Order: sequence, then structure tokens, then C-alpha cells
Amino acid sequence: MKDNPLDLSLLIEQHKKEIWAFKMKESEWVKTKNQLDGNKRIIEEMSSQIQDLRKRNSEVENEMAILKGIGNNSPEMKELKRDNKYLAEQVSHYRDILKKAGF
Repeated sequence: MKDNPLDLSLLIEQHKKEIWAFKMKESEWVKTKNQLDGNKRIIEEMSSQIQDLRKRNSEVENEMAILKGIGNNSPEMKELKRDNKYLAEQVSHYRDILKKAGF
């Protein structure tokens, strides 16, 4: 059986079209994979940040619980108020001295 050159050129042309279509699909696959890899990195970073924020939030909640446990009527707060009152009186006393001295 003799090969018809026309049939062979049609087959070659068809093959070139198939190769081009495959290259276009492959290009889209690579693009999609790159986008997915980028999104994966973003998700991993955000997950890490969420874990850090949860940990910090837990620490803050613990600190708030301690502060609430101390309360305004605790001995520590009473002492702090007494110290603040004493310091305020000292500041007032020194202001009076400065005013009398002309400052």
C-alpha cells in the first residue's frame, strides 16, 4: 500500500493541532497549580497567626481573671489606694511650697 502524501500532511497538521491544544491545557494546569500553591501558603500563614492570636487571647483572659480576682476591695487595692492618696498629698504639699517660693 502506497502512502498518500496528502493523507500524511493532513495527519501531521492534525497532530500539530493536538500538540498545541495539549500545550494550552498544560499551561492552564501549571497556572492553576501555582495559584493553589500560593493559596496554600496564605492559608498556612493565616492558620499560624490564628493559633498565635488564640494563645495571646487565652493569656489575656487569664490576666483579666487574675485582675478580677484581686478586685477593688482586696488588701492589695486598698494599699494601692492608700499609697496613691499619700502621693497625691505629697504632690499637693510640694506645689504649695513652690507657689510660696514664687514658682
